[in-house]
Amino acid sequence: MIDDRLTLRPACADDAPELARLITIAGGGVYEFLLDGLYPDLSAREMLTPGLAGRTGSLSYRQSGVAELDGRVIGVVHGYPVDWIRTEDYSGLPPDRVEHLASFSQTQDWGSYFLSALAVDEAFRRQGVAARLLGWFAERARGGGFDRVTLHVWADNDAARRLYAKEGFVELGRAAIPWHERLPHQGGSVLLQRRV
Repeated sequence: MIDDRLTLRPACADDAPELARLITIAGGGVYEFLLDGLYPDLSAREMLTPGLAGRTGSLSYRQSGVAELDGRVIGVVHGYPVDWIRTEDYSGLPPDRVEHLASFSQTQDWGSYFLSALAVDEAFRRQGVAARLLGWFAERARGGGFDRVTLHVWADNDAARRLYAKEGFVELGRAAIPWHERLPHQGGSVLLQRRV
């Protein structure tokens, strides 16, 4: 049984490559949309890794928790106070890409604890790992003095939306993110909230 062998823990700098892999999956193409082509020899995942290995900022490993099974990271939850989004520096990104996602940054529940990524390796999905990571994240939010957790999920990600509904999240709003050939989602992004 996976539950007996699963460990949840705060991430460490050495986890950065696995964090980048899983967070890229969780983004549903958003990191590739923002970062691909900026440095011809680096993938979005490779570009995220140094930031995740760092000690400061919203991207730092210090904002992540991992699910570990037999010494292997199989899941990640990543988040921070949503108000940090207001001070993010996007100057290194192409302005047209940032503008395409502007509705996401504007559609937030300010003052909440923002879950920016949740991902579990495909082989371990639907075994309770995501629910355990969400529980870990809720405890972290409460410990930080927050009374609610929020997140964005692609409107067309039915599996994730079912999980979040089962875990008590309710819809607060929608970010109108238009379809783009490099970001092929329909219906934009849905802002969800859960009290903790």
